[in-house]
Amino acid sequence: MKGKNWAWIAGAVMMAGMLFLFSCQNSQFNRGKYAIIMKSRNNWYNELASEGFKQAVEDAGKNCIVLYPDHPSAQEQIHLIQNLIDEKVEAIAVAANDEYALTPVLTQAREKGISVITLDADVEAGSRSIYISPVDARELGKELVREVDRICGHSGQWGILSAGSRSANQNEWIYMMKQELQNLEYRDLRLVDIAYGEGEYEKAAEKANLMLETYPDLKVMCCLSTEGIKAAADVVKKQGKEKTVKVIGLGLPSQMAEYIGDGEEDICPMMYIWDPVEMGKVAALVSMGLWSGDIEEQPGEDILLDNGRTYRIDTGYDGGLEIISGEPIRIDKDNIEYWETRL
Repeated sequence: MKGKNWAWIAGAVMMAGMLFLFSCQNSQFNRGKYAIIMKSRNNWYNELASEGFKQAVEDAGKNCIVLYPDHPSAQEQIHLIQNLIDEKVEAIAVAANDEYALTPVLTQAREKGISVITLDADVEAGSRSIYISPVDARELGKELVREVDRICGHSGQWGILSAGSRSANQNEWIYMMKQELQNLEYRDLRLVDIAYGEGEYEKAAEKANLMLETYPDLKVMCCLSTEGIKAAADVVKKQGKEKTVKVIGLGLPSQMAEYIGDGEEDICPMMYIWDPVEMGKVAALVSMGLWSGDIEEQPGEDILLDNGRTYRIDTGYDGGLEIISGEPIRIDKDNIEYWETRL
């Protein structure tokens, strides 16, 4: 009898242990899965944004899934999103390679109860809740055109080197730049080309080479991606055109430090960037807030996030909701040393 009691007690203890273990595993599983998909792999800007997203999610006690397509294509992003739908994640944040191609799969995700937002590069407004814009596109467009005008001496040829031709953020910036160009003060500037490097260094370098060959009187190349500006600067240096062609746009200080300066042979007089880590954090906090119901999809609402900052939900130029996560940072000879080790 005694042995039977001990066997019963041992069995009960084992059963309790198994229940406890199952409870812990189930609790861990139910912590929530929040996913981020950036545009491409092996891109420092994308990795910084993902790191900000991951940090905010894990600080909140949730599980984070970070995914990158091997190439900056909509097809690869669609495949990754389909896998996340099957995995039944709570939320997906995506920097879209194509404004339109992701609409069906993101709509499917929302129909399954998954919260969907975009960051850095948007999709059609109806297929996501809120777009996390890195900066005010209108103000960025104005500033870039003003810098082109200044460097050109108010007249001459210049070109734009964009990333993806179907990337919403790139197209919005170009649109805003063209709007600014309508002012009479820019009447002697000639925008001679808009080329697309598709978010890849090698393709951007090819387009930069072609632009320089096609337009020998080109004065400025304005690049709208971190891969593009680095590729263009390298091409200008390789062709020995440092004194005649300047490269500006959007870039990472850590990649462009050697080119920044105001000397005759300095290729990049200035550029802009924002904090991609902060953008990623804001995207994570908004994803979690939408899922929990703490954030409502209402334009004109001010929301206080866990990072201690207040953001406004506005209506974007496409009619969808957006939050601007930061301000553009001007990088030039006076502050490149400071930012080189930070971004």
